[in-house]
Amino acid sequence: MLPKYKFEIVTMDALVYSNSDVESVIMPAVKGYLGVLQGHMPYITELSKGVVAIKKDAAALKNDAEWDVAGGFAKILGNSVTIFADKLEERKVL
Repeated sequence: MLPKYKFEIVTMDALVYSNSDVESVIMPAVKGYLGVLQGHMPYITELSKGVVAIKKDAAALKNDAEWDVAGGFAKILGNSVTIFADKLEERKVL
């Protein structure tokens, strides 16, 4: 089991999601999808249109939550990931 970190999604209007029990985030960066685990080097990236997915267990086959984003930025630190989304819509995870 990998170490956990804090994950947040923020829009201009509100804090949309916050969870301190995340192992993996996959996001649509402008140069392709970017996967982040705890301890990732600090990084800021622009997001393109696509799907943001989180897993509380990185080895799980299903995502725990997903959102469609239409751009924005992501700030990645060793123990946290924050997404600043331009436009966001939560997807149903089956």
